[in-house]
Amino acid sequence: MNGLNPEHRAVSIAIDAMGGDGAPGVILDAIDLALTQSPDLHLQLVGPTKTLESARQPHWGERVFFQHADHVLPADVNAVAAIRKGRGSSLWNAIDLLERQQVDAVVSGGSTGALMALSRQKLGMLPGVERPALMAALPSTARHVWMLDLGANINVDAPRLLEFAQLGSVAVQVLEDRHPKIGLLNIGSEPGKGPDVLRQAAALIEADSRLDYTGFVEADQVFAGQVDLVVCDGFAGNILLKSAEGAVRLMFKGLRDQFSGSLSGLVAKRGLKRLHDSLDPARHNGAPMLGVRGTVIKSHGGACARGFARAIGLAELEVRRDLINRLDQQLWSQD
Repeated sequence: MNGLNPEHRAVSIAIDAMGGDGAPGVILDAIDLALTQSPDLHLQLVGPTKTLESARQPHWGERVFFQHADHVLPADVNAVAAIRKGRGSSLWNAIDLLERQQVDAVVSGGSTGALMALSRQKLGMLPGVERPALMAALPSTARHVWMLDLGANINVDAPRLLEFAQLGSVAVQVLEDRHPKIGLLNIGSEPGKGPDVLRQAAALIEADSRLDYTGFVEADQVFAGQVDLVVCDGFAGNILLKSAEGAVRLMFKGLRDQFSGSLSGLVAKRGLKRLHDSLDPARHNGAPMLGVRGTVIKSHGGACARGFARAIGLAELEVRRDLINRLDQQLWSQD
């Protein structure tokens, strides 16, 4: 939005206040958390202003503004319908603010297909990128592991998987100051395993000298910290993500049932809470939509207030690290 160093200026983010299962209540609670965590953050909440204004908090001051939207796109809207009927919706108007450079980023927990379609149409793509990809962090035994794609692209060919690896590698370098070790998700780690498209993608990724490719990884190895970035198509990535979320819920339900009302449960409660927090999907919520010419973050539709605040924080970090320009400069300018 201006010529100041992105690391040392106020950041303005448009929030689709009506996107997600708990909207707008969860999102309004997340606003308090996000503003507390970052004193230089400004937010534009997009939705029915009458509803949003009634929830305004005095301590928000001049850091929160409201932008009216006539309607909300349903969670199951497809890409074609989003483009045809999306004008005037909370998601359309939030992206429109970014398109007109009135904000630095957009965060939404609404329909993934609608978010991708409208971002692609209104913001355009970085040179050389055909389709956006969703990348998110998952817990592992080390720190965490990034994975893409998580559902934006179901059927992809080998060149697209190479593109994901290139996008993800630069993004991790920018966001975390580390050159990631990359693994390609497969049903086995042996070179001959899996369908032809994965073997073809492996050859392309290994041939790119800018990438630190380590080979195929199996699903259980994703959480073992063996790699920093996992590349896959959106079908496999979304199934793995949802399976991990379900497994965490199952495990902690079993632990609660086992220790409920016991002395050992009271003793272990603090440690179990720390473990839960380290594995809680909310702590890793927020998926950058890589490839579009703008900072767009997809929040999990069922995220709690803390999780949505985390997505807002990730959007701010991406802006401050100037990820979009650095993707353009460091990757595609070398082609």
